[in-house]
Amino acid sequence: MRTRTALLAAVFAAALCAPASAATITVSPGDSIQKAVNRASSGDTVKVKPGTYKDTAKDCATCALSITKNDIKLVGAKDPTKVVLRAKSGQETGISVSKANPDDCLKRDGRRVKRSLIKGLTVKGFEENGLLLFCVDNWRITNVRATGNDEYGFFPLFSGKGRLDHSFASGASDTGLYVGQSHDVQMDHNVATKNVVGLELENTYRSAVHDNVAFGNTAGFISVVLPNLEVKFNRNNDIKDNDLHGNNKANTCGDNHDVVCNVPSGSGLVMVSTDRNLVTGNKVKNNKTAGIATVSYCILLGSEECHPDFEPNPDNNHITGNTVTGNGKDPAHPYEGIASDLIWDGTGKGNCWAINTYGTSFPDELPACGG
Repeated sequence: MRTRTALLAAVFAAALCAPASAATITVSPGDSIQKAVNRASSGDTVKVKPGTYKDTAKDCATCALSITKNDIKLVGAKDPTKVVLRAKSGQETGISVSKANPDDCLKRDGRRVKRSLIKGLTVKGFEENGLLLFCVDNWRITNVRATGNDEYGFFPLFSGKGRLDHSFASGASDTGLYVGQSHDVQMDHNVATKNVVGLELENTYRSAVHDNVAFGNTAGFISVVLPNLEVKFNRNNDIKDNDLHGNNKANTCGDNHDVVCNVPSGSGLVMVSTDRNLVTGNKVKNNKTAGIATVSYCILLGSEECHPDFEPNPDNNHITGNTVTGNGKDPAHPYEGIASDLIWDGTGKGNCWAINTYGTSFPDELPACGG
């Protein structure tokens, strides 16, 4: 009897300690996705049925949806075009994943969102961002389309380990798929077209951009350091096996004072002030100004008075094993003198090139990678 009583007590105690099973909350056309998100607890899935939705987030006046809790999964359909979140007038952001008042999240871990998943939907027509992640860790965005959002399609910022994959971005006046001031992010198997910049790593480190396709943008891909930001460097990123072709769209940036307005039409892959970026296995073809360019921030700025708050020269970048052909044949002004498949402006140290297939370069001889 004693043994049976002890066993029952142990089983009962274990049951009390076990986490509640995760729930699935289903949203149908005519329902509010935001209300379902508000009801969800950590670990729950909000499943959105096919349809077109408009919504309003109470804790983000300019957002359609706001996710502030950990472990929330927002899941649409296998075909993301079947679940569409459209903008209401004046809404700046489609989906925001962030704690309320997130400005202190860089110093307080409790102000960061953990383990967010967004999958299988389209976010369309917002005045700034399709999807904004601010201080989010262990996140994933997969099989999502961001179309016709005015500034950015995807905009993870100050975020940790995460993955943006198998998604599509078009129509951004800045960048389609962007990762900024973040680390340990994987951006793979995406498609970007008809943006000013297709894909971008800005002031980001230890991240990988691979197996993406960018065409019909002003620039296919940019890895860059920009001034006056919390993170002052871009380094140790791997850029490999991407297809960057025919990025010859006119630069249609929205704000003439923005640095993105200086990105020349016809850019394949441009590294600006990066350190220790590895560029390998990429196919970069038929971009009218540059194939793969490695340059100082000051050349992009286009100013003789260039004094950023970081060291502006690119250092120790390795450009190896890429196929870079048909670029630089109809360059944007004032890059006529350097337009080529492979470009280096001569700044920085330790940059090297090896085993690339290309037709033209500036300068004619590029430093080889030793050993």
